[in-house]
This record gives sequence, C-alpha cells and structure tokens, in this order.
Amino acid sequence: MSVIEKDKIDGIGKSKSNKELLFLITDHLDWSDERYHLVTLQDKINSYVLYIETEQFKEIYTDDEFDFFTIEIHFKYPIIEKCSQFLDVVAKQLGQYDIKISAQTN
Repeated sequence: MSVIEKDKIDGIGKSKSNKELLFLITDHLDWSDERYHLVTLQDKINSYVLYIETEQFKEIYTDDEFDFFTIEIHFKYPIIEKCSQFLDVVAKQLGQYDIKISAQTN
C-alpha cells in the first residue's frame, strides 16, 4: 500500500495511551512532478479524513473511544517547500476536528 492507493489505509494502530488512533501514509514518490505528487497526497489525506469522519475505524476498534487522531506521513524523499506549506495548511484545517498531521522523511 502507498500514497497512490487512495482507497486503502496503509497502516492503523492505537497509541500506547489508547487515547490516540494513528494512521500511516507511506509516500514513495519523488518530487519530479510536484503537482501530481501534491494532488495524490491530498487525495490520500482526504480519504483518511472521510474514514475518520464516518467512523469506519469502529469496524476494527469497536469498543474504543479516541480523543484525537494522527495521520503520520512517511516520505521516502525529503519534502519540498510547497509540500511543507501544504501540510501546514492541512494541519490547521484538520486541527479543529482533533486530527493531527505528522511528516517524517525516512
């Protein structure tokens, strides 16, 4: 699974405190086509937000209640400035829904 498979969850799990549900996006794309990469990433994030909003995670975690959610994006390649700006905007928008964004480069 990867960022290009927008209808699949790359990874999901609970935090040690059991108060946070973590989602993983694995992004293997380079930045040779910035627009495609950013649109693909946006589509993947949107599908995760829909998954959270519609509580589809309750199919797996039936009895769990979570205080917040984190979408962790693991990039194979260092992110570019446009991506950093995009993620900042997304983080601000999703924060009001108790959804955090975290980005890491492998």
